[in-house]
Amino acid sequence: MNYKFQMKPSSLMPVLILSIILGASFLSTACAKKPSVTTSVTTSATTTAQTTTAVATEPTETTGTPSAFAVNPFTGLLNMDPANVGKRSVTVSINNHPEALPHRGISRADVIYEFETEGGQTRLLALFADAAKIPEVGSLRSARIVACDLSAGTNSIFIHYGENNRVPDYLTYNKIDDIDGNIYSANSGHSVDGVISLPKGIYFWRDDTWKSERALEHTAVTNGTHIVQAINELGLTLDGETPTLFNFVASSSPSLAQGKDCTKLIVYFSKNNDDSTFTYNPDTKLYAKSEYGGKAEMDETTGEQIAVTNVFTLFTNIQQHGDTTIDVYFADGGKGYYTSEGKIIDILWTKAKPHDPISVTDLDGNPIQVNVGKSYINVVRSTVSKKTSWS
Repeated sequence: MNYKFQMKPSSLMPVLILSIILGASFLSTACAKKPSVTTSVTTSATTTAQTTTAVATEPTETTGTPSAFAVNPFTGLLNMDPANVGKRSVTVSINNHPEALPHRGISRADVIYEFETEGGQTRLLALFADAAKIPEVGSLRSARIVACDLSAGTNSIFIHYGENNRVPDYLTYNKIDDIDGNIYSANSGHSVDGVISLPKGIYFWRDDTWKSERALEHTAVTNGTHIVQAINELGLTLDGETPTLFNFVASSSPSLAQGKDCTKLIVYFSKNNDDSTFTYNPDTKLYAKSEYGGKAEMDETTGEQIAVTNVFTLFTNIQQHGDTTIDVYFADGGKGYYTSEGKIIDILWTKAKPHDPISVTDLDGNPIQVNVGKSYINVVRSTVSKKTSWS
């Protein structure tokens, strides 16, 4: 089969920075083609959603001695459990339909990808370096090939809830490890303080509170405990190489020295999502995310608005496949922007094959030096690149 989807191998240097910054928490209608297990799981408690609109922050100090932490390969922060060194990461497909908001758990992700699917609707892929630390996360969404490619680029185990009909062969052909939560899901359940007991062989559930508030396709969730259990019991392994995502520097990236001022970045994906906005806070040095008419993108669990240190916007060749799905031609590479610390610069990016990570350089081909911290990566049609703006 001839799949044509991905960018060039990364030339990014490994992390040499032992940052003393401790990162903190910040930073799906399912098209399942396989029937859900009809197990019912109930508990006595109900979810209490936070109602504050605090912006997630990354603390500037660590606790304990430096030896108590390892460098997170996706953020450059010295805040990862050393026991996770030599372990693979996990990506989770997340619903971003307006009726599926707010999210749960994505403020804890190390990286969030956002990309177009059918009809211009966007979807998220949350990347976690440490599977065991994933909080209750959702709502989960079905797999698309673009998400398969992004997962493969970091050697991640891909978690999704359902899949379209082109995905299974693509995963097999490219040897991408995945778990389809739709096969292993209870049709009801609710956690208490993030903890839930599920029957043997069940690792996902549809949240009872969300079922009373939303359409069924916007209600699937899981957590790190059950993801790790599924990985162990389904014959996968967390042991393996995790690539360093970027060439990290502790602060004030030299690559941004000649950048233009950017306190607000508005990314245009489509007429359905035309205001994906990142607003800079000079006090926290983070960009807070809003969308769909200026609504803050929130994590229901923490009551925090999604906020990140770095924002990448990658313009790429996206074409209709011939059915309802689209193809993202990552192998073509492209142009884009890197935004951080109130500055924005033009970049070039590549990803030649599914298992290649994203490589970003300046216009002269020099690797971009990226500030330590969490990142949000937008994958956008190059034909609408002029509709993305900043001020």
